[in-house]
Amino acid sequence: MSQLSDTTQRTILFLIADTGAGHRSAANAISNAIRLISQREQEEWIAQKQAAVAYADGATPERSQVSTAEIEFPPPTYRIEIVDVFEEYSRFPLREAVKLYGPTIRYNPKLFGEVFHRSNREGTVMAMTSLATPLIFNGLLKLFTTIQPDVVVSIHPIINFVTIRALKQLGLQIPFVTVVTDLISVHFSWFAPGADAYIVPTEQAKQLYLKRKLDPNRVHMLGMPIDPKYTREVASKEELRQKFGLIQDLPVVLLVGGGDGAGGLHAAVRAISQARLPVQLLVVTGRNKKLYAQLQRTRTRLHVPAHIFGFVNNMPELMHVSDVIVTKAGPGTICEALSCDLPIILSGYVPGQEEGNIDYVVHNDVGALALDSRTLTDELRRLIKPGSPELRRRLANARVLSRPASSFDIGDKILSFLPERGQPGVWLKQGAHQVQRRMSGRIQSAIRIHRLHSHLPKTIAKSSVIRRFAKTQDISNEMPEQSKRLSHHNMKDRI
Repeated sequence: MSQLSDTTQRTILFLIADTGAGHRSAANAISNAIRLISQREQEEWIAQKQAAVAYADGATPERSQVSTAEIEFPPPTYRIEIVDVFEEYSRFPLREAVKLYGPTIRYNPKLFGEVFHRSNREGTVMAMTSLATPLIFNGLLKLFTTIQPDVVVSIHPIINFVTIRALKQLGLQIPFVTVVTDLISVHFSWFAPGADAYIVPTEQAKQLYLKRKLDPNRVHMLGMPIDPKYTREVASKEELRQKFGLIQDLPVVLLVGGGDGAGGLHAAVRAISQARLPVQLLVVTGRNKKLYAQLQRTRTRLHVPAHIFGFVNNMPELMHVSDVIVTKAGPGTICEALSCDLPIILSGYVPGQEEGNIDYVVHNDVGALALDSRTLTDELRRLIKPGSPELRRRLANARVLSRPASSFDIGDKILSFLPERGQPGVWLKQGAHQVQRRMSGRIQSAIRIHRLHSHLPKTIAKSSVIRRFAKTQDISNEMPEQSKRLSHHNMKDRI
C-alpha cells in the first residue's frame, strides 16, 4: 500500500536475511520497542492536548512546556516492513547461495570460518559486491518504490554496499541506518561508507568502525537489540519454579541451542546426566523437532530431572528461573542471559563469526568456554557449589554489562531520522513521483531483458553462472546440494 495518501504515517523498512534466526529476532526486537515507543507518544500527546484544553479554560495555573507543533500535530503512526531481501528480491544464483549458510555451519563449520576470514577484507568485499549487484539491484529498486520507506534499516552485513548504491540511484534523501548484530567479530561488510548511522553493540565494535576512518559522529554504541520483554518484571524465582514444576532447592541449568537447537545440545545433556550432577535441567531444542523427540524418548532414563521444550516464547521466564545457562555463542542469547543476571557456559560457536563472542564472555568474566564434557561438568560443579565465589563474581559482572533496554535506545535513534512531526515524507516532496516512474521504467526494462535471456537453454545458462560464482568464492568443490526454497517471510505490521 502506498503511503502517499497518509501524511501522518511513517514507514520503516528493515532489511534482513534469514541466515539463522538472529537477524529476524533483532528486527522483531526493535520493531516491538518502536511499537511501545509509539504507544507512549500517543499517550503523551493526548495528555498534552488535555492540558492545553484545561489551560484554555483557565483550570491550570501554568502553560505546559511543549511546543505548539507538538500539540497541533499528532505523533505519526509507524508502518513497519521486515523483508528477507535475498529470498524475495534477489535472483538466481544469489538467492540460493545465501541459503548455503545454514547447511555450511551445520555440516562444515570450518569451511564457513575460512570463508569468513578470507572475505573479511576490502578487496574481497568489493569483488563480492560487484558480483551480487546485478542479481539484486533492480529488486531493491522495486522494493523501495513499492514500500516507499522513510528510513531503511539494515540488520545484515552483506546487503549494505549495494543498498547504499540503490538508494543513491533513487535520488531521494532516504536515511540508511546499519544495526550491527555481532559483538566483536564484525565483518568488513557491516561498515559500508555512506550510511547515516552505524549502531554497534560494544566498544570493540566501535573501535573497528573507527579504524575504518569513517565519520566518528555517525557511530552509536547502543547495545545488542533484544526483545523489550526482557525489561519487564517477572515473578520471583520461587513462584517460577512452582509454575514449571521444578524442585525448589535444586539448582536449575538451562540448556539452549539457538533457534535450530544446535550447539552440541544433546551431548551436553548426556554429559550432565552421566556425571549425576545435583541439578535439574530445562532443555530448549528450538525448531529441531528430531532432537526434541529424541530427548523426550530418553528423558526418563536420564540421571537428572529434565524438562524438554521445543520452540518457546517465554525465554525470559526460563532464564529468570535458572541458575546457569549452557548455550552456543550466539550474540542474542548471550545478551539476553546477561539481562537476566545469568552466568554463561558456552558449549559451541560458529567459527569466524562467533569467535569474538567467546572473548567477550571470557574476558568480561561472565562465563566460560566448555567444548568437551569434562570441562562442562567441572564448570557446573564450581557454579552450583553453595556460596560459589565464581557465581557471585560472574553475576556482578553480568549486571555491569547488561543492557536490557537496548532496543528502545536503538528504536529512538532510528525514529530520530524520520521527518519532523507535521512535515511530509521524502516520497511526498517535489520530484518523488518522477523518481518513482523513472525507477518503475528501469525495473520494467530489467524484466524485459530477463525474459530475453530466459529463451536461452536454461541448463547451460545456469550452470555457467554457478561455475563463475563458485570460482569467485573459491569453494566450488565444497558447495552442498541446493536446499529447497525458504517460505515467504515478509511481515507487515502497522502500529
